[in-house]
Amino acid sequence: MSYTKNQTVSVITNAGEYVGKFISQDDKGITIANPRMLISGEGGVGFARGICVTGKEDAKDLTIYAGGLVFVTETSDVVEKAFIESTSGIVI
Repeated sequence: MSYTKNQTVSVITNAGEYVGKFISQDDKGITIANPRMLISGEGGVGFARGICVTGKEDAKDLTIYAGGLVFVTETSDVVEKAFIESTSGIVI
């Protein structure tokens, strides 16, 4: 499947699940903007401010190399809405 630039996508990797805006994809991997790692806890599912425990908060983009990539899919409307609220502060 092909994605359009800035389309919200869910990227499942060997390390976890990320949601972000599609930038590009080739045989080396995929790059997304405004990446958020999905986390779950007692209150349900949410987004981490970083993409890994030791990484900077609010990374501008993330490249996931093909070796760690499991699959990419369109993000559900509910998760996309939560992602927009998380990254922009705009409540939809």
